[in-house]
Amino acid sequence: MRRCLIHAFFITIAFSACTYATENKTIIYAIPHWPPWSDTSEYPYQGIDVDVVNALANKIAVDVETVQCAWKRCLRLLETGKADIATNVLKRASRERYLYYLSPPYRTNLIYAFYTHKGSMISIKHQSDLYSYSVSLERGASFTSDFDNDSNITKRPVSQIDFAIKQLINQRASVVIGESHQIDYMVAKFDQNDVLEKQPLTYSEALESYIVLSKTSSNSHLKKQLTDALKQLVASGEITEIIDNHSRKASRTD
Repeated sequence: MRRCLIHAFFITIAFSACTYATENKTIIYAIPHWPPWSDTSEYPYQGIDVDVVNALANKIAVDVETVQCAWKRCLRLLETGKADIATNVLKRASRERYLYYLSPPYRTNLIYAFYTHKGSMISIKHQSDLYSYSVSLERGASFTSDFDNDSNITKRPVSQIDFAIKQLINQRASVVIGESHQIDYMVAKFDQNDVLEKQPLTYSEALESYIVLSKTSSNSHLKKQLTDALKQLVASGEITEIIDNHSRKASRTD
């Protein structure tokens, strides 16, 4: 009788372990408002990165729960393990303490652009031209090292890039910097009277943008599965196809 009870006990433990291993089937995606990569203006959220994350989740058979956040708060959620993953993250030493950067990077050769108001008569052809103005940017965002480390540039953080674009339209900001896909999209959406102009100065470097996994999250054990799935998506061209599909949608909307 005792042997049967012990046998039943170990079966129960094994079953419980199995249940625990499979019950956590949701990853929490920290998502900022970065159209066209991630658009949180309406639910369900849309965008290139949303489709990429859903494709990843399908590969490893997990659900996705989203938490909308300004970028600086997104980073804080990842640091504390309250969010599992984020997209479009540049590799920085300060972030590697709490983030796994999933390889390969899914975006390369990032381009950053500047916009000004036509009425301001501002011309930005060289980096030194920025020294006379405050440059609005999204709080917590990183750009190229040339820009980030230039102490002569006055940087004016705002909570979201669309706020900066609206301020620029109303001439309450001088210059705005943003990732080219994103800022072009936002200008096309909000600048209905065509008062903004793109400046000649752009930054273009072989910067690599990653999907990241929080080292402190309860799902950090998914690193290998997510990495393998990402490699498959990149190798198959599925991520390129997702980006191209969104570009075609945007061109039909213009």
